[in-house]
Amino acid sequence: MGKYINVPIKMYAGSTATNAPVADSGTTDAATEGKLTQSGQNFATTVNVGDYAVITTAVGAYAVRTYALVTKVDSDTVLSVTGAALPATGTGGLSASGTAYSIVAAADGFDCVLNNAGFTATVSVGDIVCNETTNLNYTITAVDRDNKTLLIDRIGGVLVGDDFFILSETSPSGQRAVSLDKVTELRGNASNGEVTFHYKRGGTNQKFVIAMGDTVTDDAYFTKFREVALSAWKSRWSDVAVQMPINPSSGTQGLQWADSFTFS
Repeated sequence: MGKYINVPIKMYAGSTATNAPVADSGTTDAATEGKLTQSGQNFATTVNVGDYAVITTAVGAYAVRTYALVTKVDSDTVLSVTGAALPATGTGGLSASGTAYSIVAAADGFDCVLNNAGFTATVSVGDIVCNETTNLNYTITAVDRDNKTLLIDRIGGVLVGDDFFILSETSPSGQRAVSLDKVTELRGNASNGEVTFHYKRGGTNQKFVIAMGDTVTDDAYFTKFREVALSAWKSRWSDVAVQMPINPSSGTQGLQWADSFTFS
């Protein structure tokens, strides 16, 4: 076997969430404390107490996917809401005018759904859903036995139509085993985060490059990679596999993964 480092890679790359349709959506057009207001709506038909109002475009101090609980359906055009997506007093976020929102049914709030996914064979609690539409990341808290539904740790974190992938430190489907044997040099590239190995194979020198998935201009991934590789090299066991953790990233997604592997 030898010594290896298991490197996280994308699972379910290029997936688009097939969650249940949102109960309603739109853009607020009036500012009233504690209320979400939009003329021309039909909230009395589409929304229930206990549903969630989720901001779908960041506005002011209110980040995308910040949400509030619907506590009353006042009328077809007004909802009473409370939570982080509006101030306790005054107006802002959902209680201001011009805020884009979706209403998510209470039963669907934590869902990440992908039809025909087969999640139970590949995904575990603790893995991470990376939403590429919002560039936000969520921890999986349950894998439903229907084989297509994950529960995540954030209400409204994934909505129907969102693009996403999954990262794991435990699933064999989410790892690439990289040999640490016969390495003569290991270096990082601070301009793009790449990790480069130089191997001695008989009379031939080979180069192996790991390119980053989240675009960066630093070598933070390499710093952690080297630390983990050293733990394998120092092991008294000749056959050992160590796990590269999912690291924070300074790039757009905020987490780093290995995107491609190139020999030359």
